[in-house]
Amino acid sequence: MITKKISSQKQVSVTTYLVISIVSLIAAVGIGYYYFNYMKQGSTEKMDDRVFYLVLVLFGMAASALIFGIMNSYASLKGIQADVTYKFTGPVVGVILTVLGGFMIPKGSSDQILSIRVFDQDKNPVTRGKVTLSFPHYQREASVNEKGMVVFPEIPYDQLRNSISINVASDGYSSITIDTLLGNFDPINITVNQSKIIRIAGTVKDAADRPIKDVDIVVDGTPYAAKTINDGSFNIPIPGYHFGDRITLVTSHPAYEDKVKEFDIESGEINKIEFVLNPLPIVNNKPKRK
Repeated sequence: MITKKISSQKQVSVTTYLVISIVSLIAAVGIGYYYFNYMKQGSTEKMDDRVFYLVLVLFGMAASALIFGIMNSYASLKGIQADVTYKFTGPVVGVILTVLGGFMIPKGSSDQILSIRVFDQDKNPVTRGKVTLSFPHYQREASVNEKGMVVFPEIPYDQLRNSISINVASDGYSSITIDTLLGNFDPINITVNQSKIIRIAGTVKDAADRPIKDVDIVVDGTPYAAKTINDGSFNIPIPGYHFGDRITLVTSHPAYEDKVKEFDIESGEINKIEFVLNPLPIVNNKPKRK
């Protein structure tokens, strides 16, 4: 009587575990088939990632139950006492599959936006210039906007963790190139330093639009000066100035009236300065100043 009872209990256990195994196997296969044939084809990429995580968890649970059923069926058939190993192997394997799957799945391949903010040494936005973004296989270029920002849309997600090169070129500032690793798509802040030399250029003409040569152009209060050449042009490099500084240019020529121009430095290359000089009156065949 006791033997039949034990045999009956054993048969019930084996049947139960086999049912768990079969149902879990069907569920795992069904989940995988449904995902790859229906969900994956019809979902967007962001939605696809969320669905993938959900399917991954469900598949891990199904695999966990399958192994649990197989292990306990084997134990029941062999008359082995189901210890901790048999009871927890299935759940542990399911957790491992889920965690490993989370690491192995490709991150979303949707395009991203990368912003680069450009500042000067005083932390003020630099509002002009260009930024060139170089990836291993292609290059992008965009202009700095009035807020000191460059926005690069449609950056492929697979560029994440790739080496990139960022070059910033802005009038009046030293060009800078940064080689870095794109670790995320957070805004990148770059500081550029003002160029050490500012160049002042222009022309000197008379009222008839004829160039005047040998005119002395002096930066008032400094030793920096230049003399116009045959086409009336001049070029003065001046170090030590910064954007916002005000300078005064003074002309001097024995046959023409002196002229003064005052302006603020707004870029590293100021090249459209024009002086129109009036000739001095002639007295005894010589120019005479008032």
